[in-house]
Amino acid sequence: MRFSKGNPMNLTNYFDPARFWQLLKLELFKSRKGVFMTFAVAFGMLFFLDMLLGTALEQTKVVHEHKESYAFPLLIGGFILSSLAFSDLGSPLKRYQFLALPVSAFERFLSMWLLTSVGWILLFTAAYTVYAWLANPVGQLLFSDVTFKKFAPFGSYTLSAIRYYFVLQGIFLVGAAHFRGYVLPKTLLVLIVCAAVCGTLVYFTMKDVFLAGHECDGYDCVLVQGIGVHSVWTIVKGMFWWVLAPLCWVVACLGLKEQEV
Repeated sequence: MRFSKGNPMNLTNYFDPARFWQLLKLELFKSRKGVFMTFAVAFGMLFFLDMLLGTALEQTKVVHEHKESYAFPLLIGGFILSSLAFSDLGSPLKRYQFLALPVSAFERFLSMWLLTSVGWILLFTAAYTVYAWLANPVGQLLFSDVTFKKFAPFGSYTLSAIRYYFVLQGIFLVGAAHFRGYVLPKTLLVLIVCAAVCGTLVYFTMKDVFLAGHECDGYDCVLVQGIGVHSVWTIVKGMFWWVLAPLCWVVACLGLKEQEV
């Protein structure tokens, strides 16, 4: 694998399509074993534990759907792969080899973002579609009284899970770019602390809504409706969907740039 010649110090924030394509192929080749193991574990557990064992133990089950079965491994598997995006930075020898490649920090980030975000979504969705197509007849043969629904790769639930992953995945790229070793638990710890702080701030900001008298009748709750129309909640939702992901991408790219210093 050859990269274009040049002084690495002059490549920061520089993008070259040919060099980027070579880097993308290199990263894909390096991560093939991790992706294969993730797929083997995920689909093995989905078939034997979720479909077969879960259906056998849940005697009242009459319908098997692929909604949660798709969303959970998509999120968890993607977060694990994202936390391993820049794992070479955690080893002194691999760190030198990683930073010695004549590519820019932006190209490093973009290659891993494509692989762990867009690439993972497309690859996992395609693989799950094939899995559901093969597993449903087996499940129907073993459990004739259960209806195994088809997986809808373009259904509303599937697209909603993809949207959440696309937004949240950037958080784990930030952890991969800044932490050395134990990236996943460190990222989760920081995420829990930040969620606790933000939740506390939101509570005191919307204290009047939480402490107001309300009535709830099943899913129809005045408190939930009041929170949903509150201006603070509207701002929080807007920042989650439109600000969080781009901010994480910028912070992750800057973190890689700092590693080169």
